[in-house]
Amino acid sequence: MKATDLLDRMIRINKLIKSECTGNPDEFSRKLGISRRQLYVDIECFKDMGVEIGYSRTRRTFYFKNEKLLDIAYSFKVISTNTTKKINGGFYKKSYNVLFLCTE
Repeated sequence: MKATDLLDRMIRINKLIKSECTGNPDEFSRKLGISRRQLYVDIECFKDMGVEIGYSRTRRTFYFKNEKLLDIAYSFKVISTNTTKKINGGFYKKSYNVLFLCTE
């Protein structure tokens, strides 16, 4: 799976949970085009980031429990080989370099 596909899915999950219109777990996983098991793996990733997600049977939706939300965004920027060497401490490998920045 491409990193962009995963990020796009995380953005969709975040948006649907924020709007509280996910449906039950089976409906939610169908909306995302993934298995129910993968849905729970993805929800666990949110929990690993400190965002608690619950499920309400009466409202039939997932929701954010601890008043924490995620703001997910990404961008791509072409960088030079010299910049890549600086980021990697002088080493250059022909590969995709990914830099994650956490901002408050």
